[in-house]
Amino acid sequence: MEAQECLVIELFAKFLSPRMSEQTLSRRGQENLPAGVSFAKLVEVLTDGYDKNENPNGIISLGVAENGLMHKELASYFNKLEITPKHLTYGDGPFGSRALRSALSDFFNDYFKPVQKVLPEQLLAVGGVTSAIDLIAWATADEGDGILIGRPLYSSFAKDVNTRAGTILCPVSSGGGDPMSERMVGQFEKELLEQEKRGRKTRGLILASPHNPLGKCYTVDTLKAYMRFCQKHRIHLISDEVYAMSVYKTPDNTNAVPFTSVLSIDTANLIDSNLVHVLYGMSKDFSSNGLRSGVLLSQANPSLLQTLKSVAMYTWPTSTTEHCWTTLLNDRPFLDYYLEENRKRLADGYARVTEWLREQNIKWVEGSNAGFFLWADFRGVLGKEIIVDEGKDEEVEAVAVERPSQVYRTSRRAKERDDWFFAKMIKAKVFVASGDAFFAEEHGWYRVSFSVPKEVLELGLERLGRVLEEVRRESGGA
Repeated sequence: MEAQECLVIELFAKFLSPRMSEQTLSRRGQENLPAGVSFAKLVEVLTDGYDKNENPNGIISLGVAENGLMHKELASYFNKLEITPKHLTYGDGPFGSRALRSALSDFFNDYFKPVQKVLPEQLLAVGGVTSAIDLIAWATADEGDGILIGRPLYSSFAKDVNTRAGTILCPVSSGGGDPMSERMVGQFEKELLEQEKRGRKTRGLILASPHNPLGKCYTVDTLKAYMRFCQKHRIHLISDEVYAMSVYKTPDNTNAVPFTSVLSIDTANLIDSNLVHVLYGMSKDFSSNGLRSGVLLSQANPSLLQTLKSVAMYTWPTSTTEHCWTTLLNDRPFLDYYLEENRKRLADGYARVTEWLREQNIKWVEGSNAGFFLWADFRGVLGKEIIVDEGKDEEVEAVAVERPSQVYRTSRRAKERDDWFFAKMIKAKVFVASGDAFFAEEHGWYRVSFSVPKEVLELGLERLGRVLEEVRRESGGA
């Protein structure tokens, strides 16, 4: 009888979940259910990650923007730090310790070349750049308001601005032009006016500078054009500069545009400085995704910082993480060594991956010189380009995304092809990120990361090469 009762309970539970369990959630909870499911593929990659000794048959990720090139050096450095009783307390409060904000202001002044000196009181320390984006969306836009961003884009921006703040990300298509060019500002103008026609107010514009996933930097003239655009429409310019110190040189990219922070541009006659904000963090330039430490910098908007302090307890950085970052920033000999060595290793990774792409006859967006990745065109390998069929469109997952006026659609065939390729990669224990996750304007583009140790990169490329060989046989690709 006991076994039968267990079976009945099990069947009943399957019937109730998840359909019945959804009814126990708030409207907000139910609306965000799809967002939780969307992480499934990433979780599959992360939970079976490659390790030479612990998991040699695990998945080698060449798709996640995580820098493992300096992990050993950083782990060794941090392991030497002394944790005191003070680091086990609330520290100086939820806005960031005085020591960290002082170290960060010195760092910005020395490395970002600001026109106006950065002061500690202009900084709000948070638990990662994701938290900073969430906070600034919450404070500058109301529920249902729009925030513009160019395509392709770092896909998590959609969740970052929407999940709590309820603002809507409005992707802007390039119209076939260069997404990094000054001409792109005209596309933003069109999209803003289109959103106005729909009754949606635009409150901000996000620039990933350097760009993710293109791995390129904006020219000074383009940044100024965005400033004039934001001033014209009185919207906030939010510059995510999390890859600022991960800019490198190779023989292939000597003419690439160098990084320029918006802090280094004189905003006079361009934009009211209270509309300009910079986001930065420890995860990318300091190879520490897991330490979750970031900062929001607003030099001329004390009201913004004050209102953010009212909710800062929800993004409170840990005292131990602050201690790690503060010590590293204040240790200039090690900091300079670290930044320079990291650039060299990124350049080596870039050179190796571009060499491999040439061997595979795969093109990529040239001129990349920043970040951990390349934007590569796999369409020739995957077969004929898939044309969107007007009658068989399906919307991409986008609770947080407004359909741009150019209309972002994806065909079932295209998604099936991406899923097919993903399944083959996972079977071969390797992964690169599909352009579909970055709102690419054409299917078949992939972000290929190279910020893993040399021997891991070689093994990953070897595995990916076997996958492409199989794909070419089956799809008739080049």
